[in-house]
Amino acid sequence: MDWKEFFNKHTLGCLAGGFAIGLVVCAIGAGMMSFSGSAAFCGSCHAMKGEAASFAKSTHSRQACVECHLPHDNMAIYMIEKGRTGMVDTYHAVLRDYPARIDLSAGGKKTVNGNCLRCHENTMGSVHMAVGVDMDTGADCLKCHSRIAHGSNHLEGGIKVE
Repeated sequence: MDWKEFFNKHTLGCLAGGFAIGLVVCAIGAGMMSFSGSAAFCGSCHAMKGEAASFAKSTHSRQACVECHLPHDNMAIYMIEKGRTGMVDTYHAVLRDYPARIDLSAGGKKTVNGNCLRCHENTMGSVHMAVGVDMDTGADCLKCHSRIAHGSNHLEGGIKVE
């Protein structure tokens, strides 16, 4: 029996099997996406030990790393940036050339600041800065709150700054 004859004879079974396989693939993909954005996954890298330790003691420790560090404009931008940052992190992990102190890039600061405003927009009414205004005009949460999500480096004996 050739494939064409087999599919013609078992069309419904093939469709059901394909649907089931699709569901399993989607569930595994969603689980991998969720885990790869968690503090457990991000902290498993040697270079991120300090960031993971300080994050675990912060007020935001129940959040996933991607809640702050990836843009949430739309799913396409989110996925592209997740892939890009993952490849950059993998590149530095393989070469073992992460600096002792990891600093956010200018783009990273803009993303984190935007996510602060996204999550805390209902509390921003009592703050003297314009919500949604570009950081160049002063709407920079990190200027005063840079230690909220990571505090001080507890592995180096720092104190909790929150």
